[in-house]
Amino acid sequence: MSQLPPPSPERDRALARKPRYGFRKAEGIDQLVKGFLSSEDVRRMKRFAKVRGALDAALNERERTKVKPVGITDGVLTLEVSDGVLLGELRNHRAHALLQALADDSTGVTRLAWRLAKR
Repeated sequence: MSQLPPPSPERDRALARKPRYGFRKAEGIDQLVKGFLSSEDVRRMKRFAKVRGALDAALNERERTKVKPVGITDGVLTLEVSDGVLLGELRNHRAHALLQALADDSTGVTRLAWRLAKR
């Protein structure tokens, strides 16, 4: 397999000039939108929107910039915190309040996993 050059208009034109073998069919926009709206990606975005809203309600302005939800797996939300002191405070003193805020917004999160962000 040949290596492609970095993205550029010249590369795009060269790829567009290449011959294509086989049948290509146009797909209706309604089918594309319907497929996207029923995909796992949309469900994930909606779930993360609920999580972000719950975190925004539970954290103050300074803390919101330092806490980032990374992933949800089997009801475990992984939070990445960029400040070690804040990580200790959230894990030891405010984890129950965060879990309660997440439960109130029906996010499906039952546990929190913490990690310190790399600089």
